[in-house]
Amino acid sequence: AEPKAKGKAKAEPKGKAKAKAKAEPKAKAEAAPKGPAGKPAAEGQSRSSRPVNVSALTKVAKDDLGLLPQPLKPRFKTALVGIYVRCQPFGGSDKSTNGHRYDTIPFGNGMISSGISCQLINYVHEEHDTFFEVCKGFDALIVRCNPGQIKADGGNQGKFDDGMRALRKLGIQVWPSPDVMEFMGAKDALCKIA
Repeated sequence: AEPKAKGKAKAEPKGKAKAKAKAEPKAKAEAAPKGPAGKPAAEGQSRSSRPVNVSALTKVAKDDLGLLPQPLKPRFKTALVGIYVRCQPFGGSDKSTNGHRYDTIPFGNGMISSGISCQLINYVHEEHDTFFEVCKGFDALIVRCNPGQIKADGGNQGKFDDGMRALRKLGIQVWPSPDVMEFMGAKDALCKIA
């Protein structure tokens, strides 16, 4: 048996109660992360042009097949940075036929599903200064460039790393940082032992 109420609850005026009822779901919706709204990108479709304007950068990949739509109001703006080695089939042995790494779309979709935008961009060494200027518009960068690929494409790994270090000094997160890649986690570390 439920306990009986001791007093009579005072009713709110109808107008005030309705306004409160409407405001609560709206406040909850605004507080919730803005996840993807729509279908994943189809073949030939790109989903990486917003929210940060990346139109000054060369779009290397053929499409963003499978990438979810970017959140309309992202909690944070991130980019996944790739490298396309132009002298290698598909841009490198770690790439799919559209030019993205095999794990790029799952990385991006994980961020997007959390209400964080994740634009897929490529480092093209001829556009070094423009690239790093555009990157200043992001809150964080996920760097997915295999060791040796920037050099294989004709670029300078040290120059790229210095650019990433400069972004970190501006407060932009870079994962992994060049220093972590260089000193702790580079895949080519075994080559240096021999």
